Amino acid sequence: MIIINQPEILERGNSCILESIIEINGEKRSMWFKTPMEYKEYLVTENVDGFLVGLLFKALQTNSNIKLKAPVSANLIYSLNHYLIPALVLSNPTFKKIRILTNEINNSNLNIKPFAATGMSCGVDSLATYYDHIKEEEPFKITHFTFFNVGSHLDFGGKKSRKIFNERLKRISLFSQKENKKLISVDSNLSEILQMNFQQTHSLRSASSVLILQKLIKNYYYSSAYRFDFFKLNHKDTSDSDILNLNMLSTESTRFFSSVAQFSRIERTLLISNYPETYNFLDVCVNHRSDKEFINCSTCYKCLRTQLTLDFAGYLSRYEKVFDLKKYQKNKNDYLALLYAKKNKSKLDIELINFLNEKGLKLSVMIYILMIKYHSLNNVKRLKNFFGR
Repeated sequence: MIIINQPEILERGNSCILESIIEINGEKRSMWFKTPMEYKEYLVTENVDGFLVGLLFKALQTNSNIKLKAPVSANLIYSLNHYLIPALVLSNPTFKKIRILTNEINNSNLNIKPFAATGMSCGVDSLATYYDHIKEEEPFKITHFTFFNVGSHLDFGGKKSRKIFNERLKRISLFSQKENKKLISVDSNLSEILQMNFQQTHSLRSASSVLILQKLIKNYYYSSAYRFDFFKLNHKDTSDSDILNLNMLSTESTRFFSSVAQFSRIERTLLISNYPETYNFLDVCVNHRSDKEFINCSTCYKCLRTQLTLDFAGYLSRYEKVFDLKKYQKNKNDYLALLYAKKNKSKLDIELINFLNEKGLKLSVMIYILMIKYHSLNNVKRLKNFFGR
């Protein structure tokens, strides 16, 4: 059994903390979300929505019912019980249907500000979401960026994760200032409590941080990873079913959207390349090293994929301040060979290959030689796995 108690607000210097004392199988501990003091009046103590959503995967993983000792949104509890929990159980054979026990349902609209927000990492998806909404009017025009420490910096949290979060926050703050947007940062110990893989849980982790601010955020855009036509229930990555997951997390106060799902990753990359502000801030790197000469390491798979797209679109030189283009040129053929040689290509791999073919890419003899090498390495790996060596 997981028990969630009534949240309360604590003040700590220039920050405020929304805390609930939770119990997991009889063990009590504090679960908290920390924001700058200016957002204190918007923290939700009336409902436990954010805490419930944050702990849902933990309950499913441990096959534990959840008991709420405080009110919950009527819309949320209905959607979780009737749709989201059954969908998550269908997606993962180790999950079993759990019950959420509560005596208090809240039908109230808690929102007092008609603001729209989106998570900002300065990656392709978040930038595409922002620029896709730049001409919208209130309440759909983006007024706030958010930046959360709930697992995207390291799955299990801890000091290293918090250090990466604070380092990245500085750069996101600069971009927010240039765009004249308010930045809401939220730190939390959710990752330390969950101790689960981030990709398998990320949509609900981020949504939990939004739901603690329902008084402030009326519309929230969560940048989708894929286009509408790629949908599946996948327990390894909630991105594949975000259009379902997010819709089931909306309340009377806050509505979630799976944004830029109308665009492919290629289309998103081309969209943001029209905005000079991105030339100094684009950050797609998965390398957490702090001693990088450029924002992006330029050699990880995300860096190479993005650079290749920009290269064949004719826009790569615009991003010379954020990518090491010499490293890209050095690794370009290897990446192309690996991309084409892969046996199990991802949706994004196929999309990129189609784009390159449309642009008239002709594979050189060198790339074909490298492809043979990768095929050979894959065959050796399969043989070793088969013989257990």
